[in-house]
Amino acid sequence: MPRVRAGDYDDKTRAIMDAAAALFARTGYPNAKMQDIAKACGASKSMLYHYFQSKDDLLFAMLKEHLELLIASLEQTRDEIADPQDRFAAFVRTYVQKSAQARRRNIVATFDLKYLPPAQQTPLLQLESRVIHLTSEILAAVNPRLDKSLYKPYSLMLVGTLNWTDTWYRSGGPMKQAELCDRLARLFLRGFLAE
Repeated sequence: MPRVRAGDYDDKTRAIMDAAAALFARTGYPNAKMQDIAKACGASKSMLYHYFQSKDDLLFAMLKEHLELLIASLEQTRDEIADPQDRFAAFVRTYVQKSAQARRRNIVATFDLKYLPPAQQTPLLQLESRVIHLTSEILAAVNPRLDKSLYKPYSLMLVGTLNWTDTWYRSGGPMKQAELCDRLARLFLRGFLAE
């Protein structure tokens, strides 16, 4: 397990995780070595091992922090906005914004969790389940007429769409982030409300 806990990270630890996320997103987690991460950080391997005992521990810490920060932001959005459709639009904006702020970490979370050993995957999968549960709560408030068994599949569709956006959306392109969020929210809601 990592030697540091989420919320206890100092600037150096975050810089290591950011450099590793960029490397993993570029080369793929299986291809990256600890010496590559150390080089990307401008540090020695021994300094890197001072923070993380293994590449798996580094990936685990990175994904855990990313998911915990995302969940905290989504819970805050849920709790602060009363109108279900406004809450949904804010949920999409929050999700996209948090993913954009940690774009490489979100891409790594989407594709590389499967490389961790089961003991490290389990708590991360529980955090991912929490994201899906929060999404289901927001969707149920928007369209309470659906059979309860449908909210999870719709939540997975929505989160999948939002996660995949990180692989193609470029903030410097013609569509600004606010417009992207509005279009995503409208596109999903129109179909979802028709159910």
